Amino acid sequence: MIFELERLVQLCDGVAVLSLIAYFLTRTRYSSVFVSKTFSPFSALFMALIGGFFYLYGMMTGVQIGPYDISIQMLGPVIAGLVAGTISGLLAGSLGILLHIGLGEPIGPFTLIITFLSGIMGGLFWYLHKDAIIRMSHAFLLGFLVASVQFIIGKDGINQDILLPGEVIEGTIDIFLPTILGLCIFVFIINNLRLEEENNRKSFQIEGELTAARQIQIGSLPEQNQEWDHVSLSASLLPASYIGGDLYDYLKLDDEDLYFALGDVSGKGVPAALLMSSTRMILRSKIRETRDPCTLVREINRSFLEDGDSRQFITLIVGIVHLQTGEVCYCNAGHPPPYLITRSATIELESDGNLPAGVLEDEQYIPHFVSLKQGDLLVLVSDGVTEAERGEELYGSERVVRILSEQSPKTPLEVVDLLNHEVKTWTGDNPQSDDCTILALRYYSASPSEN
Repeated sequence: MIFELERLVQLCDGVAVLSLIAYFLTRTRYSSVFVSKTFSPFSALFMALIGGFFYLYGMMTGVQIGPYDISIQMLGPVIAGLVAGTISGLLAGSLGILLHIGLGEPIGPFTLIITFLSGIMGGLFWYLHKDAIIRMSHAFLLGFLVASVQFIIGKDGINQDILLPGEVIEGTIDIFLPTILGLCIFVFIINNLRLEEENNRKSFQIEGELTAARQIQIGSLPEQNQEWDHVSLSASLLPASYIGGDLYDYLKLDDEDLYFALGDVSGKGVPAALLMSSTRMILRSKIRETRDPCTLVREINRSFLEDGDSRQFITLIVGIVHLQTGEVCYCNAGHPPPYLITRSATIELESDGNLPAGVLEDEQYIPHFVSLKQGDLLVLVSDGVTEAERGEELYGSERVVRILSEQSPKTPLEVVDLLNHEVKTWTGDNPQSDDCTILALRYYSASPSEN
C-alpha cells in the first residue's frame, strides 16, 4: 500500500485537535487577533506563541516511516504567518525549534529551513490577503506548497532527518493530506469569524441608523401633551420595531377649531414610516384649504391610489373639534372606532364600515358627529391596542371599554398611560406585534385651569 490508514488517521486526529483549539481561541477576547488585517506587535507575539505550541503538538503527534518522522508541525509557523504576518511566522518557527531542542529531540539544518520557509510562505499569503477573505482554493494552494517543500527536500535526500529518499513515495499522502486539510479548516474558521465580525459591524451600523430614524420620526410628531382653552390632549406612539407606520397628529387651527388625526399605514418598517410621513404632510397642507374631515380622507385615498401600489393602504380617523361648542366632526376610513368617556359611561362609537384609504377609488366617506360635554374624553387607538396578542387571544375592544369604565381616568394623560400599561401587562413577555398609538382629548366648557 502507498500509505497505512491508521497512520493517516493519527495525523488527521492531530489536525482535528489543533482545529478545535483554533476555534475556541476565536471565541475568546483575543478573537480580534484573527480578524485584524493590520500588523501589530501584540498580534505577532500572540500568534507566535500559538504557532509555537502548534509546532510542538504537531511534532509530538507525528508518525514514523521506518526510523523517520512525518508530522504536522509545520502548521504552526504557517498559521502564525497567515494570521499575523511573516515576523510572527518566523517567531513561531523559532519558538517551535527551541521547544524541539528543549525536549532533547535531534534536529537537522534542513528542518530549520523548512520551518522558516513555512513561516515566510504564511506571511506572504497574509500580505496578499490583508484586504480580502482568503479563498479556499488559496488555502489549498498554500497547504500544497508547504507540503511540497517537505516532499521535494525529502525526495532529493536533503532533509535526511525527516524522510529518506527511498521512503518518500510511501509518505506522500501522509505529508500532503493532513497539511492541506489543516490549513483549509483553519482558513474556514478564520473566514467565518471575519464574516461574522463584518456582519456584526454592519448590524451595529444599521441599528444606529434605525435608532436615529426612530428619533427623527418621533421628533417629527407633535408634543405628547398639550393644553389649550377648552381642550387638553395627550398622545403616544410605541413602534413595534425601530420605526413604524402609525401616526398621530393635531393642530390648533385658530380659536375656533382643533384638527386631530390618527392612522395606521399597512406594513411595518421603513416603507410604512415613509408613507406615514407623506400622509401627515398631505393632511397638514390640505387642512389649510378645507376643514371637512371627509375631504381630507378622500385626498389621502387619491394619493395612495395614484402611488400605484395596490398593497399599500391606511386606516385613518381625521376630525375637527369646535372649541366653543364641543362639537366634533370626524371621518373614519376603516379604523377602529373611537371611544367616548362621559361621566356616566364609556361608549365605543359606531363605525360605518368604510374601507381604508387606498383601497377603492370611489369609496364614499361620510362624516360622523359627536357632541362633547364638560369633562368628556374622546379616545382614539390603533389596532396595535385592540389586536395585542396573548397566545391566540386578542386584547379586544370590549376589554378597552371595560378598563376605561372601571378605572375612570380623568385626564388624557391618565388614559394614555392606563392603556399602554394594560396592553403591556396583557401581552406579558410576548413581543409587541404592531405599533401601539393612542390619542385622547378632553373637552372643557371653560379653560382647563378654570375647571
